[in-house]
Amino acid sequence: MFLASWTFEKRGACTVFFGHMLLSCLYAIFWLHYWPATYLTSFIGSTLLLSIEGCLMVSLRYILNESEAARQTTNQAIQQVKAAYEQQRQLNQLKNQFILNVNHELRTPLAAAYGYLELLLHLLEENGTLEKDAHSVYIKNALNYCEELTRLVNNVLDSMAIGNDNGQLQVETLNLLKSVEEVIQHFNTLGERQQSIQLEISRHLFVHANAQCLRHVLYNLLSNAFKYAPPQSQVRVSAHVEQGTGNVCICVKDAGPGIPPEEIPLLFGQFVRLQRDLGGLVRGSGLGLYISKHLVEVMGGRIWVESRGIPGEGSSFCFTLPGIGQQRCREKSSSYSEMAR
Repeated sequence: MFLASWTFEKRGACTVFFGHMLLSCLYAIFWLHYWPATYLTSFIGSTLLLSIEGCLMVSLRYILNESEAARQTTNQAIQQVKAAYEQQRQLNQLKNQFILNVNHELRTPLAAAYGYLELLLHLLEENGTLEKDAHSVYIKNALNYCEELTRLVNNVLDSMAIGNDNGQLQVETLNLLKSVEEVIQHFNTLGERQQSIQLEISRHLFVHANAQCLRHVLYNLLSNAFKYAPPQSQVRVSAHVEQGTGNVCICVKDAGPGIPPEEIPLLFGQFVRLQRDLGGLVRGSGLGLYISKHLVEVMGGRIWVESRGIPGEGSSFCFTLPGIGQQRCREKSSSYSEMAR
């Protein structure tokens, strides 16, 4: 009864109880042929004892089962509370990092643009006119900082919209070299680079992508390369067709300080900045790579970084996009270098 009740609970206790009664009755009928008083007393006593033992064991097992279930429920609730606390802690950390980054990023170009415009106003009030050659630089710089503010606001808005969009983009067939040259020309116009650029991209290489998103990704990667690469160094942009998949792999390599391997897994997170940059001169909101990763994935590709964290060796940021016209991409890639102005 003890083992049956403990193992099978009510079912085991009932089986042993009725089995005992059946065997006792069969023994009295077919072996003794009658019910002696001593046997009847023993039968009743053993039946009561079995009933009590079965009830006790079943009750004890039920209490233990309920206690175990309550313990598991409590542990699950504790784990959920811990997970919610950790999630809230991470959200608070992201919020604080966002406020810190955006506060610094907004103040710097805003103060610079305000300073140039204030200087122009002062010169205009003193002289009554502005000199085209001398003062157009001030206007150009003020416009550049205003454009930087616009990019920052757009990055923040894009970052907030990532979790709310439906992932649908209007894609088209694009000439990759032409798209890269358009982005480089934008940097040339702004005068934001002091490095030479080497392009290793076939003129017959096409990708299936959204034009605006592709330019956005290229701009973010090139902007980072120009920020970290030493002046007069070389930034290389290359592309090739992956064997087997037919995807086009685009890489932007610089000669900067590189990225510590332990920080690479965090690099594409929201508001993430490297430890060395938190108190340094290199500015950034920590949103560019996060947005680039989302845009590349929406266009059907993937993005990653290759770096050993060795100064001077730099980093290679690579991403893939669906390729078009592979038969025309077997030509030898055209390469040329363009020196910084």
